[in-house]
Parts: sequence; C-alpha cells; structure tokens
Amino acid sequence: MAMNLALIGSVSSSHAVLDALSRSGVEITCVLGLNASLADRVSDYRDLRPLAEQAGIPFRAFIKVDEPEVAAFLEQYRPDMLWVIGLSQLVPRYLVELAPQGGVGFHPTPLPKGRGRAPVAWTILLDQPAAASLFYLADEPDAGDIIMQRPVPVLPDDYSEDLIARTNQVLGAMVCELAPRIISGEVPRTPQDHSQATHYPKRTADDGLIRWDQRTDQIYRLIRAAGRPYPGAFAYLRGQKIIVWRGRAASPEAVPKPGQAEPGVVLATDRDAGCLLATGDGAIWLTEVQPTAQVAADSLLTVGEVLTSVPDSAG
Repeated sequence: MAMNLALIGSVSSSHAVLDALSRSGVEITCVLGLNASLADRVSDYRDLRPLAEQAGIPFRAFIKVDEPEVAAFLEQYRPDMLWVIGLSQLVPRYLVELAPQGGVGFHPTPLPKGRGRAPVAWTILLDQPAAASLFYLADEPDAGDIIMQRPVPVLPDDYSEDLIARTNQVLGAMVCELAPRIISGEVPRTPQDHSQATHYPKRTADDGLIRWDQRTDQIYRLIRAAGRPYPGAFAYLRGQKIIVWRGRAASPEAVPKPGQAEPGVVLATDRDAGCLLATGDGAIWLTEVQPTAQVAADSLLTVGEVLTSVPDSAG
C-alpha cells in the first residue's frame, strides 16, 4: 500500500517541498500553513494555500500549531507521515504521533553540524558549509536519524537570500529523488553521530548591529548574513537607525592608511557605487542603504558624517 503524508510549513523551503512532492506523485492528504496575518513576523514567509489549492489538496491555516483545530484536521485526513518543513514553532509530540510512520524535518546544514537556530545566517557569518538535510523528528531538535543529505555550495559573496534560494533548489531535487521511496514506504534512516554535533545559538534583529571598528570582512559577512529575508544589518546616523542591505569591500587604492579615518566615517559618495565608509582595517562600500522616516534620503550619508553603533552618538 502506498504511503501518504501531510505537510506543515510557513517559509520558502516549505513551498519548495510541497511543490516537489506534488510534482513527484506523492499523495499529500492535507497541508497546514501559518496564517498569512503573521507574514510580517516571519522571515521568508510563504503562504502555502495557493499551491495546495492549485494541487487540489485540503488546506488549513493556523496561528499556533498546538491549536485543537490542527489536531482535528490531521485526524480527519490520517497521514502516514507528518512533514514539518520550515516552521519555527515547536510541534507537540502528540501531533507527530498521529502519523504512524513518524515526522520529518528539514535543516540547511550538514547535520549533525550546525544544529540550532538561524543556520543560514551563521553559515555565512562563520564561513561554514551548507547542506540540505531531511531527518526524522526526535525529542531533541535537529537530532533525529538522517533520511537524505546533500551539500549546498556557499559562494564567497552569497547573501542569505542567495543561499536560501540555492538550498531550496537542492532540497526540491532531493525530494523528487526520494519520492519513489516515500511512495513505497521505504524511507531510509541513518543515525546521526551525536559526538560530532555543533550548535548555533538564537539570533535576533539586534544582532545585526554593525560595529565599524571591526575588520571589513567581518562587517561584510554581517551585512550578507543579516540581509533579506532577515531584518538587515544596521547602524545609526544622527541618532536614527538606518538599514544596510548590501555592500562590498573597497579596492586597495580606496582604503585609508591606518589611523587616517575614524571607523564609521563617510569617506566618499558615488551615485552608482554608493557610500565608502572607514572600517577597523580599511573601508567598505555600502551599495544599498535604507533611510528611516526621520532621516531624509536626500541628506543621507554625506562625506565626513559618521555612522555609529549607538543611537545617542549623534552630534
């Protein structure tokens, strides 16, 4: 008898998996997705309703995954497996136990390396490898047996949105490759070597604060890691917050000599290249900066001004 599954998710990886499963002939009994009213609170949010309805799959939105209506919906459709892809909420054990073949999760690192929170950002910040890992859900997050794992290239100038998109491509291909084994009920499992596990801590929007006295490569990594779909790296100009979405390292001839410029000072501006700022060991171009309502765009970043790491340092 062919095996079927239900899917719960809320982000682009959820959408990629739903698309791959539906194209591969896997029977999806139902889909549950985070309510669209929460889109502004979830980085990389994707509404699964349109794709589910296009594929003729019953769909239900939720605010909290432990709502009684979620369990009732799953009980109505009786999936063999429960796939939880891209959901930041903890799924109660009783929901997983509604599926006799267990639950499946996804993590964008080469598990057991990189368990934990904000894996895409940490991958860029720490220059670590990336992967698409499907695994069985267990009591400890990201610690269940591996179903399938494929490496994902990390390019030197990747922003988070680039790495997420590339990971989703690998994930979709993995699911298509795995589909015949899902249908036959012969899903593989390989225990993780827990002695090799590493863990990433939680990150918040405040972790995007740029400290201009750091090295240029550190600042550039932060800008790339904190960028879309995340809240962005930021600093303060005249006491008001500005978001730095994109940047690039300056060429050697543009780098000031040691002690020549205070970190954070605007060294040059260019209509096409952006704004050149001094760093702890050189300089960096800010190529996309978002002003706030309090900082007019036409007066943003003039030569000699200083971006600071604290809101009360405006002169």
